[in-house]
Amino acid sequence: MVKIAVLSDVHGNATALEAVLHDASAQGVDDYWTVGDMTVRGPESERCLDLLDAVQPSVYVLGNHEQNYQKVLKATPTNFTKPKQVMATILTAYDRRQLSPSHFQQLLQLPLTVTKHVGPLTIRLQHVLPNFASGHSLAPTAEQVNFDQATAGDVDIVIYAHTHQPIMRYSTRGQLILNAGTVGLPTAVNPRLRQPRASYLILTIDEQGLQNTEYRQVDFDWRLAIQIAKDRNLPYLPFYEQTLATNAYQYAPSAVSAYNIQHDMDKQAHLILSDNRR
Repeated sequence: MVKIAVLSDVHGNATALEAVLHDASAQGVDDYWTVGDMTVRGPESERCLDLLDAVQPSVYVLGNHEQNYQKVLKATPTNFTKPKQVMATILTAYDRRQLSPSHFQQLLQLPLTVTKHVGPLTIRLQHVLPNFASGHSLAPTAEQVNFDQATAGDVDIVIYAHTHQPIMRYSTRGQLILNAGTVGLPTAVNPRLRQPRASYLILTIDEQGLQNTEYRQVDFDWRLAIQIAKDRNLPYLPFYEQTLATNAYQYAPSAVSAYNIQHDMDKQAHLILSDNRR
């Protein structure tokens, strides 16, 4: 029998990650799998990777925010100007200043998918689709056909991330689809379901198959996480602060666009991308 902690969407929130890792250790977890977006938006991406190094996850897959690192390095000041691209440029530069060279290279080279064979089960991990790490195709209320697309291939279980919502459902072929929620940016659409807790998943698998699936919600000091962000001069701080304080998603493109205009973020991004080209 093996117990596996599934972690996703940490988003540079080391305060929440530390609480989750402490809880997972108390549950007797044997292995850790990560499903993307370990970094970006929060203030402590390097400490997050240090914490993960200590437990040695056997799986890392590419999230859309790690993928943005790749995009920013290839971008020019004239072809990466949408509001969320401006934000990605600035947050990538912020992370790059704190990440060790080895951690930054690790994140640049993550695979889109990893397939694990545990007991009789074949399990594929991916941030969204097998060939795409972003987008809203697997939102909790998305069409069944999208989830069937996500489970293409000879797999028994697909684990994905990105939505920040714990999910359990099935493909039309009966494959189990799981989402662990978010460690670092807890959000919910329904106000009565919002809570300031880090979410992760523990799978217990034995020689007969999946014995138990446990979604865990862990308290963490979200006020401390906000204070760390302030102390470290996190860009786009109001979005991070309000997400942690309200547990409602704050990063809508329209809100980011208004913030960019108000704070002249386009100019900052232009300078960053110009320096990258030198």
